[in-house]
Amino acid sequence: MNNFNAASSLKSAGVGRLLVRLLWVLLGFGIASTLLSLLQVIAQPLYQLLASLDALISIVTSLFNLTSIIVFLIWLYRLHADLRNLFKEYPITPGGAIARFLIPIYSLWGIANTLSTFADRFKVEGDDFTRLSEQVRSLITPLYVFMMGSNFVNRIAAKNPQDKFLPFWFLLSCILDLGFTAVLLQLAKTMQTAITQKAKRAIS
Repeated sequence: MNNFNAASSLKSAGVGRLLVRLLWVLLGFGIASTLLSLLQVIAQPLYQLLASLDALISIVTSLFNLTSIIVFLIWLYRLHADLRNLFKEYPITPGGAIARFLIPIYSLWGIANTLSTFADRFKVEGDDFTRLSEQVRSLITPLYVFMMGSNFVNRIAAKNPQDKFLPFWFLLSCILDLGFTAVLLQLAKTMQTAITQKAKRAIS
């Protein structure tokens, strides 16, 4: 049984591929925004010539961010529907996974719980699943660091719009957002690979 047939049995496969593509696009926009923000810090006159491009990239990035959030939530729901089908007693329901990511304060525990539960369940499968589960677990801390760091820096920038260090805060925010996107991309790829391999084993 090949990977294509295994993936076709999963509800999360198609939206997972779309999510990965969107995150790659966001990664590209993030790199561009970071370079422009760096230019704003070290070469203000040159940046002024490209300020309109930076504004356009920010608008397009916001649209892609919104789309990616929606697609991510659909993927997360379908992924957990697949997990419940593949594992008889998987403890997190599709709705429960969404709640763990969306509900404020609860999500501080919920995101890590969702990812660690996934990692723990695949670790006991052995073989290549152990490596994939360890990779998911290793990305939990960086995800929190980039996510919380970005929120903190953005709040500083919002509270002090006249701050002379504002360009520096924008640069730091871009770097943190770039890291967050890269981690999320790797998580999506790793988790989708793991569940596809599990489906392949189940139907072979």
